[in-house]
Amino acid sequence: MKIYRALLNTIKRIATIVLLVCILGIVAIMLSELVVRNVLNISFRWSTELNGFLFMWMSFMGLIILVSEDRLINLDMVYSRVSPGVQTGLWMLIRTAMLFLGVVMVVSYVDMYPILATSKFSTMQWLKKAWHYLPSAIAGGYFALEAIYELLCKISSGEKTTEGRSES
Repeated sequence: MKIYRALLNTIKRIATIVLLVCILGIVAIMLSELVVRNVLNISFRWSTELNGFLFMWMSFMGLIILVSEDRLINLDMVYSRVSPGVQTGLWMLIRTAMLFLGVVMVVSYVDMYPILATSKFSTMQWLKKAWHYLPSAIAGGYFALEAIYELLCKISSGEKTTEGRSES
């Protein structure tokens, strides 16, 4: 289980780096577009598509971080008012749903790949659309791996654990 947790923490670190690069890229493109528009009165044709591309990556890499730190929105108001048995059932249900969501995200990408691999951006002909949707599959894979890890920890120890999670 320690190797499994180390793998999940490594994926999280990589996602964090990609997230930061995407944020910096979006800011740099927006600032350069602003300067060029206001000073030279021209516009980069590719900036909108590239910002959309970076935003997609930023969003799904951010989801990996949120899932790894268990910071997704939940209904604590309902969760805290039910018995521990119901809390455990809800926790298992949510993790099972996360597992299936992750699998669906990966399978959807694999099924759509033949279409995405032949489609290109209009202003960035060198970039296939498959790269645009890849973070969805990566995040889905992480969701599934994280859900399996947490379910295994729950089953083996009998209680919810975040032990071994990276705080970075």
